[in-house]
Amino acid sequence: MSGILHHSRPGTDPESTRWHGKRYVALGSSFASGPAIAPREPGAPRLAGRSRNNYAHLVTDAARLQLTDVTSSGATCEHILHEQQYGQPPQIRAVDADTDLVTLTIGGNDVGLTQYRVAHRLPLPLRLIPPIARLGDETAVNHRLHTIEQSLTEVLNTISRRAPRARVLVVNYLSLLGPVSEEDRPVDRNYHQFAESLAAHTASAAARAGAELIDARTPSLDHPPGSAGAWTSGGYIPLPGRQNPGAPFHPTAAGMAGVADLILDRLATLPPIEPQTAAES
Repeated sequence: MSGILHHSRPGTDPESTRWHGKRYVALGSSFASGPAIAPREPGAPRLAGRSRNNYAHLVTDAARLQLTDVTSSGATCEHILHEQQYGQPPQIRAVDADTDLVTLTIGGNDVGLTQYRVAHRLPLPLRLIPPIARLGDETAVNHRLHTIEQSLTEVLNTISRRAPRARVLVVNYLSLLGPVSEEDRPVDRNYHQFAESLAAHTASAAARAGAELIDARTPSLDHPPGSAGAWTSGGYIPLPGRQNPGAPFHPTAAGMAGVADLILDRLATLPPIEPQTAAES
């Protein structure tokens, strides 16, 4: 990582220490939690797939933050705001008035983005099974994309109400493909279209809510599965005892480090919002 927040000798540059000790809450789905990236966070539900090397932990280590990580595989906007998951309360409960920084990666499961990609990589007989066929239904994905911006905006507005002085960074989804190519199959073109639409709705919701956008999708296009230092994994069968860079069709350790760098770059230019004193108020 670039380590932008600690380039300078500790204590000599206010820019390098201003985030030290600040309270940070990480919210989101598997593209934030980091399933199958070793080591797993002790005490986290196994199904949450929460890695000790996801981007939230890497940022915390570099910037010396106080982290509460409630990210969880399979999470939707409803799991952020209202629903329990794997015995955990809604993620939003980790956010309060003392929170200084929030990161959010959500929406992919709401629209079925990765599920669409996975469904179309399965053998044809499996793709005919009704539940899997529904995951691969382009019309259904498009329909869900029409409502995702409203859901994202509701999440961001709720974060702002609970933590009015927190910096909120919305991290969009890493791509499971490289740049658009003339050799793309129809399913690849559809995935690109869906991913771009989700990214656009995410950016719009962030702007409407006054949050900061961290565009991880664009640089991830240059690090597709199969490339050196790939930021995401392609499809493979996880074998017991085998060390994998990340879950199939999910971020790798390199991808998490890349996202952490993007966040650290932004924090280097973005000071915390300090609480007002009685005289100031």
